[in-house]
Amino acid sequence: MGFNTALSGIKASADYLSVTGNNIANADTTGFKKSRIEFDDLYNTSVLGAGSGNSIGSGVSVSNVSQEFSSGNLSYTDNNLDIAVDGAGFFVLDAGVAQSYTRAGNFKLDENGFLVTNDGSHVQGYNAVDGIIGGNLEDMKIPNDRIPPEPTTEMSLKVNLNSKNEDVPPYIKAEFDPLDPDTYNFTQTQGVVDANGRTNIVTYYYSKSELPNTYKVHATVNGAMLDDTGAAFMGETFATFNSAQGGTDYNGDGNNESPFELLYIGGAEPTSADIEAGTKTPLAVAGTLGGVAIASTLAPEEVRDSSSVGREVFDPLKPETYNYSNTRTVYDALGESHTIGYYFIKHGEENTYELRVTMDGEETFEDPITGEDTRFLESNTSVSFDAAGNLLGAYRGLPPFEVAEPIALEVLGLDPTNRGRITPLDLNGSTQYALENTDTFDQDGFSAGELQGISFDGDGFLVANYTNQQTATLGQLALATFDSTDGLMPNGHTSWLASKSSGPADIGRPNSGTLGKIQGGALEESNVDLTSELVALIEAQRNYQANSKTLETENTVTQTIINLR
Repeated sequence: MGFNTALSGIKASADYLSVTGNNIANADTTGFKKSRIEFDDLYNTSVLGAGSGNSIGSGVSVSNVSQEFSSGNLSYTDNNLDIAVDGAGFFVLDAGVAQSYTRAGNFKLDENGFLVTNDGSHVQGYNAVDGIIGGNLEDMKIPNDRIPPEPTTEMSLKVNLNSKNEDVPPYIKAEFDPLDPDTYNFTQTQGVVDANGRTNIVTYYYSKSELPNTYKVHATVNGAMLDDTGAAFMGETFATFNSAQGGTDYNGDGNNESPFELLYIGGAEPTSADIEAGTKTPLAVAGTLGGVAIASTLAPEEVRDSSSVGREVFDPLKPETYNYSNTRTVYDALGESHTIGYYFIKHGEENTYELRVTMDGEETFEDPITGEDTRFLESNTSVSFDAAGNLLGAYRGLPPFEVAEPIALEVLGLDPTNRGRITPLDLNGSTQYALENTDTFDQDGFSAGELQGISFDGDGFLVANYTNQQTATLGQLALATFDSTDGLMPNGHTSWLASKSSGPADIGRPNSGTLGKIQGGALEESNVDLTSELVALIEAQRNYQANSKTLETENTVTQTIINLR
């Protein structure tokens, strides 16, 4: 009996050494889970002797070698195809015969673009079709097709226009003073002969008002603003001139008004009706100075224009012709990039800006049907803000020259391959605050792109990156959990098979329910603690030696009995 007891101990110690040695051998194996040997004592009993307190044990047996599925440390790598499960769950593999499960995420791509393990097993997941994740478990595949271009069909521009922006010339807030040149923009003189035959100098002063291209007109006689009675020589008067652009028929006579042409003179601020009617009242000076009556008129055609101080015609190459601009990239149906420019021009003091748009430096294109030059953005398009700096909307028509009508802001002919396409431009969120001119621009077009790289996010989504800065979701990994991980059967290559003891796999998506999340660019290290294993190695060696000593002692005792005579 002693021999069998000693032999069982030697065998158990040898198994202990084997388990410990296997743990040590796999200390650097990705996703490896260490094993633990479990022993049971042995007793030989008969029916009559059962439960006797005098029973002597018959040795030891190995009842189980179990694996410990505690998580290993995460080791970060430079390979985006290296992935680890941070939490519960196993990667699902298809080895061709049955599903197996692993925690080792050192995956590769085979020649067909499938995600595989080092032994060729296919990684399972949910592939995407047109960006939509499917519901069937499949071999995960990474298509290397290029993505086709998408033309720009929508644009959004969120701009802040500095409330300190000024019209050109800027509005003069100061009270008029003929002795202060800062209170007017330009002058005009006229000689008037009074009843005594003396020539008097009448001077007209033009001071920029709050309205676009409109000036308040003042008059002095021989430098005096008031006559003998203390009344002004000329009542309140306003003069409005055309812009430097010209090219618009405001009065409907069939002829476009010339640049800087006088459009209105009157005693009140002009309205669009006044501009349309072409109201032009001659400048009239009347009063007495030194007891002598003085009266004169200046015909509208003799009024000096504002070209000396007015803003020049819009030119994208001249920053002085606008207040703020920027250029961005948009795309046509072939994926070719084009440069869109947007320019804001302050008009008056009513928080209104004219908006101009260019494409590749040009403001117009040739309509393929009519052959005529057509603007990308219709002329006289404006953007207005309220007193609090919030966007009111986009309009067609620039007061006081026209009645402003609300419009949906749209750009025509943005795509040279399809000039008829209309592209909306959304200005929601734009402001006019006392901050620097800035903007944020977004558009939905892009050029064709080649696959540049792939990566996994925390939810296990496989995301492709392309050379055109676009991304696409190609699929999602699957993870599996079990009722009892202790019941899993080792299958080699750091994988396990489901068994009756483990129960069937419960397959789901990462970072949902009890399943852990995915850590891309990382691998799970073995959970073997070398220090503990080396101590266990010493214990196994000691046990082996001790059981060998038992065997040696039994042999000596037996030999002594045999030698008795």
